[in-house]
Amino acid sequence: MLEVAAARYHPTPSTTANAAEGAECRAWTLDARQAAAFLRLSRPLAEGELHEFAWLPCSVGGRLRTEGREWAFEINAAGTSIWRSGDEARLLGCDRAECGAYVILMPERAPE
Repeated sequence: MLEVAAARYHPTPSTTANAAEGAECRAWTLDARQAAAFLRLSRPLAEGELHEFAWLPCSVGGRLRTEGREWAFEINAAGTSIWRSGDEARLLGCDRAECGAYVILMPERAPE
């Protein structure tokens, strides 16, 4: 893990900023160890799986080095992340119970 930035609140242009939502986002923090743990617990998402996760206008970004490459990443507070290096992008999600410690909103799980 090379760098982890503070959480960023970014509502879509078509929505009005919500003070409570913004405050919750600014209070959400991940240090380098926590971000690395979240990314390790995550799995690649197949086409169509992203809809199983919500999206929040709150994310933590940073940079990491793995597989001999440097990647920029963004972790959404609802349990997904995207990694970018050059022209390659990887979309990951974490629906494991352990990820609940690192996000604001976990995906709903179907009863087993």
